[in-house]
Amino acid sequence: MSILEVRGLTHSYSGNTPFVNDAVSNVSFSIEKGEIIGIIGHTGSGKSTLVQHLNGLLKPTEGTVLLENEDIWKSPKEIRKIRSKVGLVFQYPEYQLFEETVYADIAFGPKNMGLEGEELENRIEEICKIVGVKPEYLEKSPFDLSGGEKRRVAIAGVLAMRPEVIVFDEPTAGLDPRGREDVMQIIKDYRKAYDATVIIISHSMEDMAQTVDKILVMNKGKIEMFGSVNEVFSKGEKLLEIGLNVPVVTKVFSKLKSMGIPVNPDVFTVEAAIKELERLREGDKNA
Repeated sequence: MSILEVRGLTHSYSGNTPFVNDAVSNVSFSIEKGEIIGIIGHTGSGKSTLVQHLNGLLKPTEGTVLLENEDIWKSPKEIRKIRSKVGLVFQYPEYQLFEETVYADIAFGPKNMGLEGEELENRIEEICKIVGVKPEYLEKSPFDLSGGEKRRVAIAGVLAMRPEVIVFDEPTAGLDPRGREDVMQIIKDYRKAYDATVIIISHSMEDMAQTVDKILVMNKGKIEMFGSVNEVFSKGEKLLEIGLNVPVVTKVFSKLKSMGIPVNPDVFTVEAAIKELERLREGDKNA
């Protein structure tokens, strides 16, 4: 069952002027409940404009966004309710922290939803465990934390509203490899805990290969491809043509194949690469 569907979405900037520009043009796709979808595309391809329509931050020039088969703009006065169901974590979300304490920042969204008392306390405790915010941090100022800890708090503030759909715009930007792993694990843990639907914009092909179920490729405001990780990354030449790339490990295996080594070039993760090398080694032993 589709939880989110986009039909004929177009968003134009500078409409009714000689400078009109369609940042997104006649885009249609649907997402099933519980899926993790990756969105990739070169700078200016329309990725961020697209996802800002999913929770009503932007209104389509043309087309419709459906959440559980209902137009999110059916009742414009209730669009804030949509934003509690479809969460959006912007790039560098730690820049949006503003409360005096970590607790207050995480509690801000749930309080606006009407949560209070024990229900609010349980919600914050639950989400802090998933995100890895330590209890002793709750009474600290978020501005006294490290960069990685600030990001956890900012993400916790959105997840505490328990959105059914959560959109992350470059969630690992600026983080070291350990920090990247931690954030991607948070995303997986949240999805597993609540059967949530997750959408991730990322320039990291490695993150995409290891995390998502399907990849949507944007190019010049339109959908260039939408399919499984294997389907998309197997079209490496087309991705390169539109200014994108494939995971580094895929490049390595393509090179090995071109050198005459009998490997499967359709390898997109380190785990898959290890299995393929083990298969090759076993084949050599049995030869």
